[in-house]
Amino acid sequence: MTTPIWGIPPDTEIHPGVMSLASLWHMPDEVWGPIWQRGITGRTIKVAVLDTGFKAHPALPNPVATKSFVAGESVTDRHGHGTHCAGTVLGRGGLGCAPDADLIVGKVLSNGGSGSSQGIAAGIEWAIDANADVISMSLGGGQSYGPTNRAIDRAYSKGSLVVAAAGNSGYRGSNTVGWPAKYTGCLCVGATQRSGEIANFSSGGKELDCATPGQDIVSCGLNNDLRSMSGTSMATPGMAGRLALIVQLMRQEGSSEWTAVDAVREFLRQWCEDRGAPGHDPRFGWGVPKDAEMLKALAEDDIQWV
Repeated sequence: MTTPIWGIPPDTEIHPGVMSLASLWHMPDEVWGPIWQRGITGRTIKVAVLDTGFKAHPALPNPVATKSFVAGESVTDRHGHGTHCAGTVLGRGGLGCAPDADLIVGKVLSNGGSGSSQGIAAGIEWAIDANADVISMSLGGGQSYGPTNRAIDRAYSKGSLVVAAAGNSGYRGSNTVGWPAKYTGCLCVGATQRSGEIANFSSGGKELDCATPGQDIVSCGLNNDLRSMSGTSMATPGMAGRLALIVQLMRQEGSSEWTAVDAVREFLRQWCEDRGAPGHDPRFGWGVPKDAEMLKALAEDDIQWV
């Protein structure tokens, strides 16, 4: 039986070259600086980025575990998508949400940006066994694949939170969310633009959980530089970084681990600013994380756990 080919969501925009850190509109110092200063940095948390691999960069730590699931290719990233996503999760110098988190890299997409369903499922299983606390997947395909869905379920049962990109197909009233983000057991992330509105390219549907910045996102490039990229691929690692901070504080407080995706969704419902149609809607999901309020509450131990 032929299984579907998965890959980077189509229409991801890449603008290579040296960018300015002043372009980090999605990481305002007034929000993130006070949080990091209080030690909420993702320390001791492991985040797995399942993507095109990893290329060493001054803003990135060495991964604590790596493995390639692409036949004939090492884990080295020769595309750039995976390295950029890693920077958005835990890049140092203000690039990533969780700069002290540990990085796990699974190469499930080739240097050309595509991969197999079997490779994706195997990558998730491996990340679970590598003790990933959060698994970030900026990829998608057009079909459901049972082993991938089961791997996502297993991840949550072990306390590993899985987030995936909604896709870049836009929304005109009909569901455009891709797999695995469409699977009910996976958190689905859409993309906002600088204005705070949903990005035109961001896919929509009833599975959408929330939206985070995904347009003109500056992160790590392949030549020790910075580059700007746009897509729900860029929003997904931003959400993964936020989850890393939440898990860090939960552990510090001795709170129970989340082992069901519904508990995470209830948390998002409480801590997202409602956008679009009232309540949950197919463009924003529960809305946009209220970073200033949520992270302040995290830092002050003022969170009602669900």
